Amino acid sequence: MTKDEYVKTLKKYMADNELDQEDGFTYLDGIQEAAALARQLDEPKKVVIPEIIANDIKYHKKHGSTLRGALGSAFDQDAESNVYYWFFAADGDENVRKYISAWDNGYEVEKEPELHVKLKGLVTGAAYLNYNVPFQTFSTNSLSSPEHMNTNFTKSWLAKNWPEYEAYNNAGLLEFEEVEDEAR
Repeated sequence: MTKDEYVKTLKKYMADNELDQEDGFTYLDGIQEAAALARQLDEPKKVVIPEIIANDIKYHKKHGSTLRGALGSAFDQDAESNVYYWFFAADGDENVRKYISAWDNGYEVEKEPELHVKLKGLVTGAAYLNYNVPFQTFSTNSLSSPEHMNTNFTKSWLAKNWPEYEAYNNAGLLEFEEVEDEAR
């Protein structure tokens, strides 16, 4: 019996056998729950992958590639890329499995962590990067800045919006502290 046949059989049985309620829970409620669970039997869990890998999968599917073709281009040593390096990271075998599962079953994009950015060499209490939202300017201060100042950043947002980011980061002048779940 397939999953679909199982669900149809349960639905037919529900329609034919509506019974009285016991303890606030009917026999029908149990059958409905069984049908709901049966629908989930063959649904694999979506893997979590970095955005760059999600973009690679979207690109290859958009252009009609097969999984074999997408993996072939990812492993092409002549075209080394961030995708190539992701496959050869410390957990490379697991990354191959994730890529295949994401291709076949869908995926969720890994959420980039929010960070506090501390500039090295500044006075301890005022060494954190702040962004004035209304004026769209950067400054340094403490983390307890006024509401119109943002102190939580992702590295990709900084790279796009703070022109000095690459210079400070490449010079080793930035320290990153992951933001714990705090109300913004």
